[in-house]
Amino acid sequence: MRGKQIAIALILTLSVVLLCYSLYIGVMIGADWFGKDAEFQWHMNNYIVMDAKYAYSIFGLATMAIGGLATGLAMAAFFTVTKTKKHLIMLVTAFFVAIAMSGLGFNTLDFMLGCFYWTNMTYPPPVQVPVFGAVDVWNFYFFFFVVPLWFSGFLMGSAASYYAFVVQPKQAAAAYIANRKLGNLIAHSAMHKDYLAESKAFSVTRKIRENFENTN
Repeated sequence: MRGKQIAIALILTLSVVLLCYSLYIGVMIGADWFGKDAEFQWHMNNYIVMDAKYAYSIFGLATMAIGGLATGLAMAAFFTVTKTKKHLIMLVTAFFVAIAMSGLGFNTLDFMLGCFYWTNMTYPPPVQVPVFGAVDVWNFYFFFFVVPLWFSGFLMGSAASYYAFVVQPKQAAAAYIANRKLGNLIAHSAMHKDYLAESKAFSVTRKIRENFENTN
C-alpha cells in the first residue's frame, strides 16, 4: 500500500510540473492576448463576448486542463470502481464534462493561437527546442503545449480518483479489520485472565477449607 501511495505522489508531482510548464508555454506563445490585444473583444459566440485575456485564460488554458482532469476522473472510475448507481452517475458526468471541456479548450486555443503558427497568413520558421532542436511550429504548438496541458490534468484526475476510490477504501477496510481483531483479542485476553484468576482463587480457598475441615 505504501508503494501505491508513493506512485500516486510521484504522478501528482509530474502533473504539477507538466501543468506549470504548459502554462508557461501558453503564456509565452499567447503573449499578445496579455499585452497589446488584452482588451480586444473576443466573441465566444453571438451572446458571450469578453476581453481576449479572459477568453484565452478561462476558455482556452483552464478548460483544456479541466478537460484532461475530467477525463482522468472518468477513466479511473470506469476501470477501478465498483459500478454502483452513484459511481455510474459520476462516470457519466465526468465523461461528458471531459468531452465538452476538452473540445472547448482545443477549439479556443486553435482559434486564438492561429497568430502563432500561421503568422500573417505565412508559415513561420521552426521553433528551436533544447535537446529536440528545430521543431515544426505546429508540432511545437500541439505536442509541446496542448498535449502537456491536457495530460497534466489527466494525470492529476487519475491519481486523485484512484486514491479516493481504491487506496483510501482499502486503508479504511484494513484499519477496520485491524481494530476489530485487536478488540476481539483484548476482549478474549480479559476473559481468559478473569477465568484464570477466579479459578486459582477458588481452588486455593477450597483447598484451605478442606484442610481446615479435615483437621477439625
